[in-house]
Amino acid sequence: MKEKLQKEAYKLRFEYFNLFEDKETKWHEKYKNHDLYNTVVKSLDYKFHEIGQVMPKLIDEFDSSRKS
Repeated sequence: MKEKLQKEAYKLRFEYFNLFEDKETKWHEKYKNHDLYNTVVKSLDYKFHEIGQVMPKLIDEFDSSRKS
């Protein structure tokens, strides 16, 4: 399950930087109700080379908050 969440989070982050370049507000509007929205927004604080280490931690936080 975590792998699926992580894959989805990477996909959303990819879209933010690649498909919605210069249209970031539209990305936020499109995904503001997505379960992973806040997690992906937090991930935007990190550089590309850091995200491989940070995203699993963010997904763990997201997953544990859903269970409580």
